[in-house]
Amino acid sequence: MERLKNWYAEEKRKLGALPDRKGKLEYIWQYYKLWIIGIICALWFLIFVVVQLTTAITDYWVFIAFTNTYADVGVDSELWKGYVDYTGFNLKEKNVAFDDSSYFDYALDHGFGNTYYEAFVTYTDGGVLDAVTMEVASMEALGSTGRLMDLSREECASILEKYGDKFIYSIPNDTEYSTEPVPVGIDISDSALMTKYHIYADTCALGIGAQSQRLAAVEQFLDYLYAED
Repeated sequence: MERLKNWYAEEKRKLGALPDRKGKLEYIWQYYKLWIIGIICALWFLIFVVVQLTTAITDYWVFIAFTNTYADVGVDSELWKGYVDYTGFNLKEKNVAFDDSSYFDYALDHGFGNTYYEAFVTYTDGGVLDAVTMEVASMEALGSTGRLMDLSREECASILEKYGDKFIYSIPNDTEYSTEPVPVGIDISDSALMTKYHIYADTCALGIGAQSQRLAAVEQFLDYLYAED
């Protein structure tokens, strides 16, 4: 503390000995410009962080995961832009999330030790994920877990009317829920995802997250895929 006081007194003496304001400013800039630049950068970063935290959009119009594909169908892709234009969603209000960086096949490993599957479970159980695409066999296996919506539910009536002939079924692991096959996905192998974007090699299916509250946006996505064709 004593050294700081001595340094401050010495700097004050030096500045006081300078004849005018210009000389004082030139002295401060010459000897303290790095400190000044550093403080300015730190303040700018702090303001940037505060603005991001207070204005960031954290809600979604829809959140769709495209698993097990190396095709570019994520945010800002041609598919994403087309869907945003088709729906007219205002991205200043909410986000449209397309995630094409997830890789798991429940038909092969039941997700054991797979961090992508664990993320899928977290997003689905939390009501964040609205829909997921994968090959039909994997969708049928995943449907047994109960993490895909039963498409025979009343709120899926419009989807049933339009796409019921494409439904795929699974028998739930939870026998108390049903011992009969339940519609858990939609075979969209003939949609634009395959005919235009070729995101899977053979087949393609879409399932809806069991906790999704944005069914209208998922239906719009299905309509968009077939409008593209």
